[in-house]
Amino acid sequence: MKRFASTPLSLMAGLALVAAIACGGSSNNNASTSGGGVPSQVTDNLAKFTAIPVWSAPGPAVDPSKLRGKKIFTIPIAETPFTQAVEAGEKQAADAAGVKVTVFPNQGNPAAWVQGMQTAISQHPDLINLDTAPDPRALQPQIAAAKAAGIPVLVTHFYDAISPDPPACDGCAPGVTAVVKVPFTVVAQAQADWVINNSKGKADVLIVSISGLSPVPPMEQKMLDEYKNYCSGCKTKLVEVTLEQIGQAGPFSQVSSALVQDPNINYVDPMFDALIPGSLGAVQAAGKANKIKMLSFNGSAFALQDVASGSSPVIADVAEPDTWVGYANMDQAFRILAGMSPVSEVTPFRIFDQANISETGGGPNFAGGYGNAYITGFFQLWGLRAPG
Repeated sequence: MKRFASTPLSLMAGLALVAAIACGGSSNNNASTSGGGVPSQVTDNLAKFTAIPVWSAPGPAVDPSKLRGKKIFTIPIAETPFTQAVEAGEKQAADAAGVKVTVFPNQGNPAAWVQGMQTAISQHPDLINLDTAPDPRALQPQIAAAKAAGIPVLVTHFYDAISPDPPACDGCAPGVTAVVKVPFTVVAQAQADWVINNSKGKADVLIVSISGLSPVPPMEQKMLDEYKNYCSGCKTKLVEVTLEQIGQAGPFSQVSSALVQDPNINYVDPMFDALIPGSLGAVQAAGKANKIKMLSFNGSAFALQDVASGSSPVIADVAEPDTWVGYANMDQAFRILAGMSPVSEVTPFRIFDQANISETGGGPNFAGGYGNAYITGFFQLWGLRAPG
């Protein structure tokens, strides 16, 4: 998820606010420590998480002659900076393959997604792409109708890497053909490991999460387990906000209350970049912008800009390469369009902080830092000329 402050996702009301959960850290007798009292498991993980992701071909080559003239109807979760960046990567790949992509702008709620599905089915494209996390569980009749019409459905950026493939994944049975996954639980582990290491095992952490999203509960559990197992000197508290709150201006009340209840909080972890504005607003309102460090997940340009500035509480971000995500989505789509079997397609991430933020290439998009192997690799796999 990317930043949704003041976005149409505020219309997704009705998701219940989950009560805050307080959890204390405990020791793990199996954890060995490195310098500074940080377990070697944590530092070893960080060495991987801060490195450039390795690209490898997700499957056999695609025959580009089978793609030209095909049509994809894309329904994003909403029109946000994230979805637009991913769509740009998708369109770049599609244009090179001679595939037409139609994007259905929408207001980020199930009613709009239903309308998009109905529009798509009436136009009968060669594939429907539920792009960047429209919830397929809210579209069961429409997915079934697409299957009945012979239109494959691709779902991206919704399922964790450990989720089963279709039809076993939650909401897939009515007719989801393939998915592109995100390693959400590993991302949660990466966030916790960065805090453990940065604090030298002495963090009082407020985790800010979102209620009602499928990948979130296992992310929360993974993060809390990481602190429990590898940071006996850490204290954690978890609060959840709703999607409706994300679209509203002003500080999150749950964060403000937690900062009052525990004045020793020294790290705030909004689990997604969309949660930074409301969380940061609460930190600033409490007068603790110089005492609290923050990190998040997604790699939104505004978050990476904060990291690069060196003057914001946001000092690290577990970032996704938007263009790579778009290419991966199209790789799975191309396979379906070419009559091939879907493959296991999982998009990567990389932690950026002061040590490596310069590798992103600077503003305004901060899109670098992932190498070029994925660009060359995907286009060779598709038998197409790479951009540039």
